[in-house]
Amino acid sequence: MNINCRKTKEMVLGTKSAFISDLCVNVSDNSIERLHVFKLLGVLLDDNLKWNIHVDAVCSRASSRLHFLKILKRSSLSSDDLLYFYTTFTRPILEYACPAWHNSLTNEQTRQIESVKKRELSIIFGHRWAHYDKLCSDNRMSTLYSRRVELCRSFFNQSVIDKNSCLHYLLPPPRTGFVNKLRSHTPYVPQAVKTTRFQNSFIIYALNNYQT
Repeated sequence: MNINCRKTKEMVLGTKSAFISDLCVNVSDNSIERLHVFKLLGVLLDDNLKWNIHVDAVCSRASSRLHFLKILKRSSLSSDDLLYFYTTFTRPILEYACPAWHNSLTNEQTRQIESVKKRELSIIFGHRWAHYDKLCSDNRMSTLYSRRVELCRSFFNQSVIDKNSCLHYLLPPPRTGFVNKLRSHTPYVPQAVKTTRFQNSFIIYALNNYQT
């Protein structure tokens, strides 16, 4: 395989990166650049496997839509039209690729993402954040957290459990002698892991929480 050294990057994951800071990868006498943050398919990954940078970037990008929402509000658009703008142009930003990062969010990061929707609804309906839960209920809307849970569950059941899926190989071997009618059993054995980070990774968390 021929490697383009200008486009190839290196990232050392985990807390041990500080101990190998002097080591570098060389290909054809060219040093590969080491990054601490890298954008992969629209998701910002950092070498500590935390989501602060990604959440900040997502919230910043989504918040930039508030200006256009205010302009539409001043133009006397109906609440339905404003909600359509939110669900079409803002919410997808806040939910993009959520199976990769949702389960590892801290409570503060969850509140940070939710606050964007609160600001959007306060513009659309002219109410303060204190009415957020009621606004969601009255307009048959779920919180962003609840939506991400359902999106992750749906992705797991439709795109991972499916034997024809390219991700199916990530699952452990199924139970032997599994009977689909027994409600107390699941197709795959829930996985026991030692670290919280691994426990919150998508496949492990899904096996323990999303099996149908």
